[in-house]
Order: sequence, then C-alpha cells, then structure tokens
Amino acid sequence: MPRAQRTLDRVIFQRQHVLISCEHASNRVPAELRGLGLSKRHVEDHIAWDRGAGIIACAVAARLGAPCHLGKWSRLVVDLNRSPEHPKLIAPVSFGIAIPGNRDVDDAEIARRLRRWWKPFRDRATSDVSRLIARHGRCLQLSIHSFTPVVDRVARRADIGLLYDPAHAGERAFAKQLRAALAPSGLAIYMNEPYRGTSDGFTTSLRARHPHSRYAALEIETNQRLLRTTTTTHRIARLLADALATLLPAI
Repeated sequence: MPRAQRTLDRVIFQRQHVLISCEHASNRVPAELRGLGLSKRHVEDHIAWDRGAGIIACAVAARLGAPCHLGKWSRLVVDLNRSPEHPKLIAPVSFGIAIPGNRDVDDAEIARRLRRWWKPFRDRATSDVSRLIARHGRCLQLSIHSFTPVVDRVARRADIGLLYDPAHAGERAFAKQLRAALAPSGLAIYMNEPYRGTSDGFTTSLRARHPHSRYAALEIETNQRLLRTTTTTHRIARLLADALATLLPAI
C-alpha cells in the first residue's frame, strides 16, 4: 500500500470538518403541483420521503455543532439526490405506484423544477462544502437517509447501512470506525447496503469535484422498521449522534 494511502487511512476527522445533509427529509409538495395527483396516504408513504431521516439529521447536527441542509420538498417533486440527467430525477412511477403529476413532464417542466427546487438546495450545500474546505482544509459530508424494510417481498437485512466509496481510503477507514462504534448497540450494521455508495447521488457528484484529501462522504441509511414511532426514531438519532461524537473530536 502506498505511503500516502496508509497515512490517509489513519485520518481522524474533526467536528469542524462535518456537514450534514438530508436530501429526502420532507414529503411536502408545492401547492401549485396539486399534490401530484396522489392520495394523502401515498404522500405520507416512503415513496415521497425518507421517514425519520430529518429527525436523525437534526439530532446529529446539533450534537456535532455542524451545518445541516434539509430538503424542503418531496423527492417526487424533484429528487435532490439525483443528477439532472438521471431517469428518476422526476419519477413517473415509484415502487410500482404511478405519479400522475409526473406523467407528462416535458423538458421545460424539468428545467423549471430544477431551477426552483433542486438548484437552491444543491447550491447552498455545495457552497458550505467549499467553505469548510477553504476554512479547515477538508469536509466530511454525512448524508442521512432511511430505507423501506421490504422490497419486492424481500426483507432487507441491514438495520443501518453505511454507504461509501471503497476506493476512497478516508471514507473506507471512517466507515469501519463508525461500524465498530455502533457494534455495542447489537444492530446489524452493513457496509454499502442496501445501496452502493458509488451510485448516482449528491455525494458522488461532489467526489468528482474535490480530491480525496479534501472531501469525504458517508451516506447513513437507517431501516424504517426502526423508525416507526417518534420514540424509536429519537433513540436511533441519539445512538448515531453518540457514535459519531466519539469519532469526531472537537477542538
């Protein structure tokens, strides 16, 4: 292993490096889109947002004293965690459920939604990443998500998934440290499940813009089975906040 990589594996991030984002924090739909033609039940379902993720993001940000960027609109309006060219940026169907308000979206409407609801979030968070790098030399972005427990009648194994780029030594090392810090909880902590850490997303786009020595990211995914009540959601939020606080010293 090259000496530079061995050094990076030993990096301990500090709280001043951290930025929190939660792209799917909200299930709100702008009034002008008339609920996208969905029932209230569907707007409250996992197709519209990552239930509980916003609570976790806020708790972690408060514990670490980190800036926090919460998505204000449902991912069905425009997915803040997708690139503009991604086919699910504005999904006509999600988990087999048709989204009437997205069925006939044309290029002009895609551009309008990007301009009104996607770009403001991305610009603010990206600006904060650049500010942390300029001020402190690096940024560690923690992108908070949650996932549905069952897909196509198959139960997902992970309680918490840590998503990262295996080719990024700093991310790989920090993910291992966080898994070890969470081990006493007894929860099933999986690496790069239920998704791959290199799939299209906000953090993936930022990795392409910044060198590994300056930018690292983890997506932290929690099984929604653990987030069914306010009490259990706050328990998971405290668990994650405590584990991260042990790994991220304040100066």
